[in-house]
Amino acid sequence: MNKQGLIRYVFVNSHTSQGFHTFIPELIQGIGSVYILKGAPGSGKSTFIRLAGEIMSERGFEVEFWISALDAITPDGVYIPQLDLAVINGSLPESIEPRYPGVRDQLINMGEYLDRDIVMPHRAEIIKLIDGMNTSRQEVYNLLKEAGQVKAEIRRLNSRQLNIGKLEILIQQLGTEILENRPGEKHYFSGAVTADGLVDYVNELSSACQKRYIFQGPSGSGKSTAINELARQARTAGYFLEYYHSGLEAENLVMVIIRNLQIALIEADGVEIPLKPWDVVVDLSSCLDADNNSKLNEGTSIYYRNFESLMLKAQHELEKANQMNKDLKKIYSSAMDFAGLDQLRTKLLEEIQNKET
Repeated sequence: MNKQGLIRYVFVNSHTSQGFHTFIPELIQGIGSVYILKGAPGSGKSTFIRLAGEIMSERGFEVEFWISALDAITPDGVYIPQLDLAVINGSLPESIEPRYPGVRDQLINMGEYLDRDIVMPHRAEIIKLIDGMNTSRQEVYNLLKEAGQVKAEIRRLNSRQLNIGKLEILIQQLGTEILENRPGEKHYFSGAVTADGLVDYVNELSSACQKRYIFQGPSGSGKSTAINELARQARTAGYFLEYYHSGLEAENLVMVIIRNLQIALIEADGVEIPLKPWDVVVDLSSCLDADNNSKLNEGTSIYYRNFESLMLKAQHELEKANQMNKDLKKIYSSAMDFAGLDQLRTKLLEEIQNKET
């Protein structure tokens, strides 16, 4: 393999209204080999993951980077489909442990390369930073829980005007048009609530699709209902689906990609998508009864402002947590034996590369 392999970036973690949520345990369930990296911030986990992905991409392998929910430029994992292999950060807020140690999962303890004599003088500062991060994270979850409740109330108010009959007719028409075969599914986040705000890759992930159905309309107008039902029909028909969940509300879908057909179903609520000539815009406002719409807009505008305020506060808390995480990385990285880590990384990368033969 000489040509550089395709690289794509997806979120598999997010800070949601229900707390931290990750899809990594489900994603690695069917993978043949999993390297689980454990260690403190700054111990070299993300560097190892990035280098593994870049090296394998240069060798022509397709690479899927799983991006951190805290810092949107840091990888928490890399998946190499052709080798049936993943390298992941096991030291997430929701810890990931080996399920089949020594058989499928290989635990890499980066802490073995930490000089505790260098770290111990910073003991009080480390404890303060870790406790501060936990406090900020908890405040983030409290704010996002409230934001999720506000979003649910907006949907509830708008759904009062939803004409179910019109929505069912629209779903039936679209189902006939879209579904004119290996079944299966994968779950990701369409975006994540990060220290940089709500970041998403919806446009990038769907740009290769030959057709995109973009569902527009206010919250509660039936967008997610339509996408869920069309996805159910496609799954029943035996198509392989990629589900992309809301970074705030993990139970809600933002996008479904039917890879066999190169079709994407996208909810455009809060997502910036430059339209292409082959995109089909589906306006679900047509399924709302016109009566009392002006009063409804006045009522929901208050909730929208409250929602935006809560999301900004959550972002501010994540910025604080991210800065404390960076401070922790500086302390721990100063105590790491990176020469020893480089030898370990070289050995493991050779092991990974040998899996192709």
